[in-house]
Amino acid sequence: MKLKLTVLSLVLLGGVSYGLYQLSYEVQALEREYAALNENIVKNREAIRILKAEWTYQNRPDVLQALAGKYLPLLLIAPYQVASVAEVPYPAVDPEKFSVPVPQYNPHRNYTPVVPARPVPNGPVQLATFTRGGAVQ
Repeated sequence: MKLKLTVLSLVLLGGVSYGLYQLSYEVQALEREYAALNENIVKNREAIRILKAEWTYQNRPDVLQALAGKYLPLLLIAPYQVASVAEVPYPAVDPEKFSVPVPQYNPHRNYTPVVPARPVPNGPVQLATFTRGGAVQ
């Protein structure tokens, strides 16, 4: 019985030792990968910083003006090309298509007017109210 227990213990000890040995090497490989990823992150941040600096340098007004002059040959505007706002044709608007929908009268709802805490200012904006006949005032 002792021999079986001793052999079982030795086999179990060997299995656990081998497992820990493999785990150790796997952890070391993961740590190397983690260090490489951190190094890549640092390099990418440095590259982003350099690209931002270059972008700022290239966005100077004199550089943009030179590039616009080179690639966007703009002509001067002649006086006959300028129109007033009144001369711009506006498309016809169909009132049925672009009107604001008004809710239908509900006979089961109490339409008692609400007294506002402050007086409603008079002006171009008016609120629609219902009457008992269903018409909008």
